Amino acid sequence: MDNTTNKNSILIIAENPILNPAEITVYQKLSVNYSVYLNTLLFSNWVEILSDLHEDFEIITLLNEHDKEYLPKFFLPVGTKTIFYKQLQLSDLTENVTKITSVGSSKKMILFYNSFGLTPNDILRAFNLIQPDEPSMVIGKSDHDSIVFACASVIDQDLVEPIFITNRKYSKYLSSISSKDIFIHILDNFLSIKDFEDIKKLYIELSKKESLSYCSQKMHESFNDLFIEYKELLNV
Repeated sequence: MDNTTNKNSILIIAENPILNPAEITVYQKLSVNYSVYLNTLLFSNWVEILSDLHEDFEIITLLNEHDKEYLPKFFLPVGTKTIFYKQLQLSDLTENVTKITSVGSSKKMILFYNSFGLTPNDILRAFNLIQPDEPSMVIGKSDHDSIVFACASVIDQDLVEPIFITNRKYSKYLSSISSKDIFIHILDNFLSIKDFEDIKKLYIELSKKESLSYCSQKMHESFNDLFIEYKELLNV
């Protein structure tokens, strides 16, 4: 009997193309190629972090169909499931997430690829905060009110769709689900990399010794290749 459906699940989600140079949203002040490179690093960092948890969690990645032909070799870890959703169809993305998160009685986490700063212990803590005897949800958010992850036992369409509709803005999301009888735990002070100011914060964050708990030395060196290219702008 396959017991993977009884495992808790983590979905790494990219809401838009992140690898196809013709389709990505280019970061302010970065070239197209370095924007793809940054996306690759952010995604790869999650793959590396979650590789230590794959025995206990089912890891699923949700990518845009336009990235399918641009996946680097070994980009996706062995033993994970990858789903490609259709471009410009919010309903298709929501439907895929809802379909995955409605299966079984295990807990699920939706984790956005451009989030940064969560350690494996933070992830385990989020899952442990979900109690079976109460409708509850754990939301991780960034310093500028952006949802970086959501974790719950049941993440139905009424909880999933507003995340995308509100563009992951926590305050708007909270208003949109105010009628739901659910207790929400908040974990905060994470990063969500969306623009050059966020890249500056990432640069500062990676200069701290404690960042090794959520970004390996090897990943640090890869990020440094990007930071060296834009060092003058980052130090302004």
